[in-house]
Amino acid sequence: MIDGFYRAFEDKHRGSLDMIKQRQSVYLPLIQPLIELYPQAPAIDLGCGRGEWLELLTENGFQAFGIDLDEGMLAECRQRGLNVKTEDALVALKSLSDNSQAIVSGFHFAEHIPFEVLQGVVQEALRVLLPAGLLILETPNPENILVGTSNFYLDPSHLRPLPPPLMEFLPEYYGFHRIKVLRLQEPKGLDLNRHYSIYDVFGNVSPDYAVVAQKAASYDILQLVSSALEKDLGVTLGKASTKYDAQLRDSLGALTTEISVAKNEYFHMFKAAKEEINQTKLNLDIAKNESFHMFKAAKHEAVQALLDLDARYDRRIRLVEAHQQRIQDHLTLIEARRLKPRVKRWIKRLVFPVLRKTQSLLNRHVGLHSFLIKVSEKLGIFDVLHRILNLGANANGSTETSESFDAPVTGATSEAEGGLNAVQVIAADEPEPVQQIFNELDLAIQKIEKH
Repeated sequence: MIDGFYRAFEDKHRGSLDMIKQRQSVYLPLIQPLIELYPQAPAIDLGCGRGEWLELLTENGFQAFGIDLDEGMLAECRQRGLNVKTEDALVALKSLSDNSQAIVSGFHFAEHIPFEVLQGVVQEALRVLLPAGLLILETPNPENILVGTSNFYLDPSHLRPLPPPLMEFLPEYYGFHRIKVLRLQEPKGLDLNRHYSIYDVFGNVSPDYAVVAQKAASYDILQLVSSALEKDLGVTLGKASTKYDAQLRDSLGALTTEISVAKNEYFHMFKAAKEEINQTKLNLDIAKNESFHMFKAAKHEAVQALLDLDARYDRRIRLVEAHQQRIQDHLTLIEARRLKPRVKRWIKRLVFPVLRKTQSLLNRHVGLHSFLIKVSEKLGIFDVLHRILNLGANANGSTETSESFDAPVTGATSEAEGGLNAVQVIAADEPEPVQQIFNELDLAIQKIEKH
């Protein structure tokens, strides 16, 4: 790429030189037996980039040589004194002699070239490697779902992801003796027996992997590198998903156990609650029956009380009516004994004798009789005196007398009193016998008023 774009991109997204060298140090146990077998053995790095792996090879005694097509990358390598050249990878391999290289490597190189070129690289690597020499090809791991679906395409020069089974088959097909897939750069501790999250399954499976292919050699030579190749590294998608599934099963099992325990507890609680409800219903039925009987008894008592009240009311009414009757009888008796009848009796007892004497006097004194008639006519009380004293007058002024006081007097008391008053007025100038009669009449009236 031009304008130094890819160099800047690598610096930002690949990581620092020291970090990359630290990551690549995982390969040292694989290459150290080769430097013992082939001191100062030559090694070629295809697509050497900034030269991290070249430095590591040089530091461990290899005669490292790097090729790349990016001049910006190669300029930095030259500044650090690394042996690099601008050349196509396949052309460079073809220019090498058979059995001349201890290591042929390519870090994040295979995904940048067409697969046909990659096939040629593998074939040429097998030719140029020394016996037991190693082909190391590191590339992004599409088993990591985040890498395979997103991060791989962050680099615009990437062509296509290369699945581990494909890369493992490729050197096997072209005749390499032993092939090992190493999964790399997963988070620390992920390969330990710890709890996995769903993100661990999707994003923390080893983001890179390498195919390490060994060329055939004698048994003794192969044994030098054999122990390093036997070690498994990294976390596969299958391992992560299996671990996560196991955790889910354990969680589900624990949850099922908890649900079962809770179910039993709730069942017993429900059973107890149901028994309490049934007992409560029974108590309510008992209370209902008791309330019904109590209501019935209270109703009976209320009806009986009403009947008793009606009976008592009837008795009281009869008593009141009896008292009223007695009062009425007393009133009648009192009425019968009132003053008027008593006055009448007193008049009969006291006044009648006086009236008899008056009548007898009038009969003896004709002049007084005539005078009284005239005066009573003028005063308009003749009818009263006539009823009391049996006065009489004809057209010629003659008088009639009658002894009518032998029978009871039935006239009104007020009329008798009016007549006596008139007699008193007339008798004021009369002789002493007449005055004596009126005095006796006054005494009789006073006795009546007193009683």
